[in-house]
Amino acid sequence: MWHYGWDSAANPLMWLGMAIGFIIMLIFLGLLIWFIVAISRKNDSASSTPSTSRAVELLKERYARGEINTEEFRERLLELEENKRLS
Repeated sequence: MWHYGWDSAANPLMWLGMAIGFIIMLIFLGLLIWFIVAISRKNDSASSTPSTSRAVELLKERYARGEINTEEFRERLLELEENKRLS
């Protein structure tokens, strides 16, 4: 009467549909992972670089105006670079 289960005469379109579904699922997961990584990298680079470079620019301006001497400029510049590496 009715034959339940898998056999060698299974419909080939069924296998094709399952394969396509599996491929679509893998593509979706890959895009999701890529999106999450791209957003996290964007947030990391946006948060640390501008503040440090702005601080260096302000330090250079103060040095150029004569508000700080060469020794103080070098000390603060080294401190900023060290903080940048630690972040």
